[in-house]
Parts: sequence; C-alpha cells; structure tokens
Amino acid sequence: MTPVIRYAAVWTALTTLLLSALAWTEANGFVSERVTNLWAKAIVLIEGPSGYRATDAFYPPFPYVLTLITQGLTGGTSIPIPLLLSAGFGAVLLIIWYRNLRDKGGFGALASGIAVFLLAANPVFVRVLAEGPEAILLLIGTWIYTRGLVNLRLSGNAPDMMKVAVGLLIISLSHSYGLLMCAGAMPCIIVAARPSMLAASPWGYLISMFFPVAMAAASLLFISAIFNSSLIPLLSSAAPPTSPDTHLIVLAGIVPIVVIAVFRTIKSPHHFMPLLAAEGTILGAYILNMNYRIEADPIIAIAPMLSVIPVAMRFWPPVPLRTANMVALLCVSLMSCLILIGSIKNEGTEAWYRAVTMRGNNVPSPTQAVGAFLADKSDIMVDVERNPQIVTALGAVDNLILAGTPAYEIALRGGRITASYIVTQNVDGDTNTRDRVLLGFPRLNADMQPNYKIVFEDASWRVFQRQAQ
Repeated sequence: MTPVIRYAAVWTALTTLLLSALAWTEANGFVSERVTNLWAKAIVLIEGPSGYRATDAFYPPFPYVLTLITQGLTGGTSIPIPLLLSAGFGAVLLIIWYRNLRDKGGFGALASGIAVFLLAANPVFVRVLAEGPEAILLLIGTWIYTRGLVNLRLSGNAPDMMKVAVGLLIISLSHSYGLLMCAGAMPCIIVAARPSMLAASPWGYLISMFFPVAMAAASLLFISAIFNSSLIPLLSSAAPPTSPDTHLIVLAGIVPIVVIAVFRTIKSPHHFMPLLAAEGTILGAYILNMNYRIEADPIIAIAPMLSVIPVAMRFWPPVPLRTANMVALLCVSLMSCLILIGSIKNEGTEAWYRAVTMRGNNVPSPTQAVGAFLADKSDIMVDVERNPQIVTALGAVDNLILAGTPAYEIALRGGRITASYIVTQNVDGDTNTRDRVLLGFPRLNADMQPNYKIVFEDASWRVFQRQAQ
C-alpha cells in the first residue's frame, strides 16, 4: 500500500468517525447557527434565482468559498455541507498532529496515537467541530503559525517566515475572531524573534509576515466598498457580554495545561520563547474579545490553544517518562474540560452540551415544525438572509420567492404582494428587526395585512396565507 493510499484510507476513517460524532449532536437537536447560515447561503447562491443578490457580508471568505464549491460539486447532500467540511479538515488536523509527534517529536506510533485520540476526544475539540469549518480552519492556521514561529527562531530563514505569514493569513480569512488573533500576534511576534533579525531590520521583520494579511484585508475592504456591503457585521452588532465566572471556567479548563506544556521547554529558550509567544497571541486575542465580543462563545475563542499543545510537546526535552508525562497531561486536560464544560453559561455551548448529553432530544425544534408545515407548500415569500433556517429545513429553494425574483422585488418596492405564503419570525411589534419582509409590510406583525391571515404560529415563526378575494 502506497503512502498516499494509506493516508487517504486513514483520512476517510477519521472523517467518518468525526461525522458520526457530529451526527450525534445533530440527531439530538443541535446545529450551530454558523453552520445553518453558511449552508443556507450556499444553497441559495448555487440553486437560487440568477438575479439573487446577497446583502450580507461574505467575510470570512475561506469557509464561504469552500462551502460554495462543495455544494456545487456535490449538488447538495443530506449532511450539512459545512459539517462535512469540518469533519474533513478535522481529520487532516489530527493526521498532522500525529505525524508531527511521531516523526518530529520522537514519540512512538502508539504514544502518538493515544495523544491524538485524547486531543480529539477533548470536548473543546468536539465543540469546535460542531461549529463548522470556520472554527476548525482557525485551529489549522494556529498550528501553522505556531510551528512557523518556532522554526523561524531556530533557522531564521525566509520559508519559515512565510510559514508564519501563511498561518496568519488562514487565521484572518477563516474566522472573524482571527482578526483579533492577528492583532494579538503583533507584540508576541517580537518576543519570538531572533535578536539578530530584530537588530538587522525590525520593520522588515514585521512587514514580511503581516504583508499578506494586510493585502488580503485591503482587497476585501475594496470589494466590500464596490458591492456596498458590510465586511464584518459583527463589529457593529457584537455578541452580548459573557459573565466573569464563565471566563474563569473557560480559562481554568485549558490554559493551565498549555502553560505546563510550554514551560516544559523553558531550558531551551529558542523553543520556549516562540511557544510562549503563540500562547500569548491567543490569550491576547481572548482578552481583546472580552471587550469587542466578535466571538460570542468563549470556548471557540480559547480553542486555538489546542493547536499549541502538540507543538509544545513535540519540542519537549528527551527526559525519562517523557511519553508518560505527555499522556498524563492530556488525560488531565480531557478530564478538566469534561468537568468544566457543563458549567459554561453560553447559549451555543449550553445547547451543544444538552445535545451531547441527550437532554431534550425528543422536543422538535421550531424550525423543524415550520419546515414540516411548509414541506408541501409553494410560492413562499421569505427573507432568507435573516431566516436561513427555512432554507436548511426545506433543503431546497424551489418553492421559495427570494430576493432577485420579480415578485419579491416588486412587492418590497411598494408594489402588490402576491405570494401564497409569507414566513416571518414571531417578534413583538416593538422589537427591532432586520427582516426585509417585516420592514416592508409592518402590518404583518399585527395580523392586519390585507388579504393575509396567520395559518401557523409558534414561539419562533409565523406563516401567513393569502386569502381568496
């Protein structure tokens, strides 16, 4: 068996296992909002009307483009495309970690396999998988960035400098939170630098690594200006604040393990300083996020720490009980995260934890209920950008009236509304909403729209049907 076939077989097996874990949470009622939004965008852009024009930001572009390509090539699957990508990239990351520990770190095949299993079984990693490709690409970018920092300190050559730049580029273009990580990286890269490089050209050192990120950001801002769209809407609509107790629980669950793993290399400054810089980058981004709240879930914000652990362990000095210490530390990390993750007060992680532990799995979600009601209906008007759950619940857009179609545009520009059904969120009349259908027809909220009556209503959704005149 050739190495390519062998790794393809291992990747397929790992992807299948990770998909099984994701299927468990999906079957028990949890699908991340990011996964829903990303998949709905792909379905609408690939299968929707040719005149459809999205108004929401296309940032971050990496997972967006990958989802579009996969949706177009496969024609859609019963598995949410973002989860398929998440499992595939997660399998790649686990293989990279295994090879790094076995081939570069000097650990045996069994010890490396056990270490990777303990990292994959960590609830933080499983939570990242359930969040879609954005979060898992963030971990991959962090691993490349951390490895690049260490190699740059060791060799000081251009390829390793570019490895750091590529890591930062992946981080910044894969997740909105990655921009905070790039901001946190600026002072830390100075700490990781070889003194000789800083003495020769400090500005050249920084520009060479941040130039790709700066050019990518400038390009995205230019495109955003052309299409008159917001690049990062989360900057203007930040998530609600997280309680200090939750921050303490999150930091206590994983940071001490990373600190121990990094400080095992303290006798080797050319390893210790760049590893400390990588750890400082993530902590700096986490602290910035406490103020700016670009990432709503603190677990996702701290998750890149997982990518620092295998890099640090790869550079542990060859001392007695080295392998035993690695396995013991990862077991402690797994147990501490298992104990603490159930105490985290965050909407996303709480919903994920309920799904993992099978709490409330027999209660159908509001989206499933409205999807079942609309399954045999057609000529349905809905703002899919504000209500992407409708698209994923139906799995197609054939029966929907979307932005870009004449019926939708004429209605919202002051013309006559002719849709057989209208779907909106169930919100109070005083609640601010961005739903363009509700903004165009405010009397829907009071059930006073001429010729339309409510035929379905629950805590989340309303469906109006056109009445015969």
